[in-house]
Amino acid sequence: MKKLHIEKTFKSFCLCKNEKYTPVIKDFLENPDIAFEIPDDFLLKNGNSATIVRYKIDGNDLVIKRYNMKTKIHAVRRAFKETRANHSWHYAHILQNKGINTPNPVAMKEKRWGPFRNKAYFICEYIKGPTAFNYFQDPQYNDNDKSIMAKQIIEMFDMLKSSMLSHGDMKATNIIIHDNKPFLLDLDSMIARTSKGKFISAWGKDIKRFMRNWEYLPEIGQLFKQLQD
Repeated sequence: MKKLHIEKTFKSFCLCKNEKYTPVIKDFLENPDIAFEIPDDFLLKNGNSATIVRYKIDGNDLVIKRYNMKTKIHAVRRAFKETRANHSWHYAHILQNKGINTPNPVAMKEKRWGPFRNKAYFICEYIKGPTAFNYFQDPQYNDNDKSIMAKQIIEMFDMLKSSMLSHGDMKATNIIIHDNKPFLLDLDSMIARTSKGKFISAWGKDIKRFMRNWEYLPEIGQLFKQLQD
């Protein structure tokens, strides 16, 4: 039984999990920009390269990430490349297959003109919780809680390392603590490496970026010291 609904036309390419492909989400995917017309209360990020909103479809709490084209030159350069939405979709499934927590992917859509790609959208389930950056500074969590969570995050790093997966932007804000577990977000720059040498270099950058989060919080950085060993 096919697990995905796949739809490809001259003007678009869309993937959606079969169990999520209802008439409501079908209509939404025809015009996903409607999600960005809601009040600012639901805006999670408004950047040049991506806009992210929280949006409900069929009663499901979702995150819609729209990848923007900053300039006409940027649009031309991206037209021939894999979209970041498709990239995130692909790596979300890889992470889940490896047992690494990430929000469940729901759908992905690319606007196209024949073989040329344009604006794209990645849709995943919304998960509630503090970022790792906020979690480790929040006094409501005691030292034992933080020690246990740090070990879970270190285990997540170990799983990424054993799979030779580099994240590319390992900010503590890209880890959400949900249901007492760390979830990895923002997979736009994730790469599965085949060269051990290239992986070691990329892995070192991931660790340095993660540890830089705690540059002025040495007591928290100490919880992750073994990542540098």
